[in-house]
Amino acid sequence: MFNNANILYNSKNGIEYIQFKKLLELGIKHAYTLKGDNINFRSNSPEEKESYKKIFSAVGLDVNTLVKPLQKHTSNVRCINRVMEKLELENVDGLITDSKGITLVSTNADCILFLIYDPVKKVIANVHSGWRGTFQKILQKAVVKMINCYKSNPEDILVFISPSIRKCHFEVDTDVKDLCEYIFAFTNKTHEFILKKDTNNKYLIDTVLINKILLQDLGIKDENIIDSGICSVCNSNKINSYRVEGKEFKLATALISL
Repeated sequence: MFNNANILYNSKNGIEYIQFKKLLELGIKHAYTLKGDNINFRSNSPEEKESYKKIFSAVGLDVNTLVKPLQKHTSNVRCINRVMEKLELENVDGLITDSKGITLVSTNADCILFLIYDPVKKVIANVHSGWRGTFQKILQKAVVKMINCYKSNPEDILVFISPSIRKCHFEVDTDVKDLCEYIFAFTNKTHEFILKKDTNNKYLIDTVLINKILLQDLGIKDENIIDSGICSVCNSNKINSYRVEGKEFKLATALISL
């Protein structure tokens, strides 16, 4: 189940999750959670607190090191050096740190969560990017922050892509397609990540590919962009998906700690 060249499936302490083999090899504690009974990381849900306890315990982390922003589909990225409360991180969708004793956390249900690690400068990041974040280039902004604030070399940076909605299911109307073409016209590759559907005025957009192109433009090596390769809609029996679950959607979490 969800074992491939890049990821491993795990089940422990009543919670199922996947991990990236490369991050495990480098000794970085991290996880991306799968669906399960009474597992939900949605804020103020009855299951939220216990769900965090389970996943932190499973990967050997102290839940008191948890730092999660109030994600609002922005392009705002913060560098932090201490444990902070959510209200201190309002309208933030990406976190970076070089401090130990901090676990960077994000949540999703179709959006992309990026775990980033610079093994040379010992810097980690956790970035939430739905289509709005992708169109605002939040991932690129996070990497630029690592370069400017922590002196990271793009050639050293590793980027890990969580399960998320993929091109096969991210259907949009003409307005979103037009905006995508306008923003990313400079890449000369819109024909690669926008596909016209047979149905009237419907398009499929590959936001994962867009982010890969943005990373490559910064000098991130292709081999250092490591994708789980999992579509949240295709695998909605095990992955949380807003498009499948609707208003009652639950959230998964991705976490990473030095």
